[in-house]
Amino acid sequence: MRRRKKAKPHIEVTCSYCGLKTETFVATPDHLLFCRHQVVGFPPTRDCMTDYYKERKDVRKKEEQEKGLFNKQEKQLCEEDKEKEKISRAANAAKLDEYLKELKRKKYEKRLSSN
Repeated sequence: MRRRKKAKPHIEVTCSYCGLKTETFVATPDHLLFCRHQVVGFPPTRDCMTDYYKERKDVRKKEEQEKGLFNKQEKQLCEEDKEKEKISRAANAAKLDEYLKELKRKKYEKRLSSN
């Protein structure tokens, strides 16, 4: 009697980065599956995981740069608003001073006329 060979499981997954079906893959803790074709002792011929993380890093850098530009513009607008507010406060203070002087003058004139 001959023994049957035990059937080896044939697993084929779809790569989360390139979308191709592959038998050699790497899984991440985030449950993403990536192609990885490599001969032992040599660099990989296809490594979708490193490509994915490089692309993700580049996208994050661009977003941070855009966010930084937005913050600079926002700061500039805020500074302009502060300048306008200072100018308006100075103008209001000048008007108030003139009004108080006028009141004092009228009060003085009233006192003089009543005597």
